[in-house]
Amino acid sequence: MQESGRWDMRLNVGSDLIDSQHKILFDLIKDLSNAIRSGASVRVVDVLLGVLRDYAFQHFTTEEEYFKTHTEYAEHCLQHYALIKSLNAFILDFRNNRGVGEKTPSAFLREWLSEHIVRFDQPFFAHQTVNGRLQEEPVEIDAFDVDFEKKRLYKRIPHNEVVDGDIHANLYNATKLKSGNAKIVDMSPGGLMLSSADGHEVDDLLIVGCSIGRNFKMKEKVMVKSVHDRMYGVKFLAPSPETVDFFTKLYGSVHLNRAKIE
Repeated sequence: MQESGRWDMRLNVGSDLIDSQHKILFDLIKDLSNAIRSGASVRVVDVLLGVLRDYAFQHFTTEEEYFKTHTEYAEHCLQHYALIKSLNAFILDFRNNRGVGEKTPSAFLREWLSEHIVRFDQPFFAHQTVNGRLQEEPVEIDAFDVDFEKKRLYKRIPHNEVVDGDIHANLYNATKLKSGNAKIVDMSPGGLMLSSADGHEVDDLLIVGCSIGRNFKMKEKVMVKSVHDRMYGVKFLAPSPETVDFFTKLYGSVHLNRAKIE
């Protein structure tokens, strides 16, 4: 059983995407543990629990895409349902100060995740690989290029094509437990480019709150994917349906207008 609280090669399943998502889940558990240990407010802890649950749901959905041809596909889906059910029960007990026995939240969550990886994910992925049915890695939409200068600017929408003036956002860095501010420089259905005087690092988890135009308000969880001269490329983590709908429609309308002009 994993005891360190971090992902390591013993939990490798052989898929870069799934391993990366497992690492993010361990990072979210670590951020939650740090927040509780530092005496963060109930509201902050509640947000972090929501981030963890939303990302876990997104991760399980991704895993299930890999296993559609597996003979025990339905059983694995039921295991995911049981995990979400136990996580919801844990969150409810924690919010109502009922506790979870003698285990700390971080210990419970590490065991909750590690046990599933070892008992179910690793055997499933080993079976898929042996039988030659491991699907190709899905391509992430709007993935950030490691080289900041080469990122695909044509896929992103500058803020001044959306509103007149700046788009200001409130930030909470859940990794560093610090509040701050930013301006949204450009945006896409996959993430944002932020300008901020606050110091953030790659893989930091941020809560971004802002209004865009008169009718859309957003409060979403993002992860920092690139840093360059106080510019931060961030990726949405399990965005709400309202946010997905807004940015998808915005992306389509802006590019339609560009096509008409050209």
